[in-house]
Amino acid sequence: WYQRRVRGLSTALARLRFADAVEREDIDEANRLMEMSKSSLADDETTARRVRPVDVIYGIIRDLQRDGRVVKFDEARQRCIAKGFNTEQFEESIEEYERLNIWCLNAARTRITFIQ
Repeated sequence: WYQRRVRGLSTALARLRFADAVEREDIDEANRLMEMSKSSLADDETTARRVRPVDVIYGIIRDLQRDGRVVKFDEARQRCIAKGFNTEQFEESIEEYERLNIWCLNAARTRITFIQ
């Protein structure tokens, strides 16, 4: 089972390089990725996955969309604060998802527009 997975992963890595043949480096990287994957599973068993506040805030704002793509900034802020988040966490979420081009905030800071 493990060998088959490494073979498939190393083939995929070679294809990413647009190579016709698998090289030793592809196999080494496939083995490394498999070990990291197994290691992360062991970590998950001992520690619960943490959900970042900015991601939860994103979900709250996304759910506020009514007319397609626009959410009122003040309404989003009030909803997030009512859900227990502070202003700093809200602003961090606004900035992070704007950097990721998920949404944009108008200059007057009154509307959050989701980018399709």
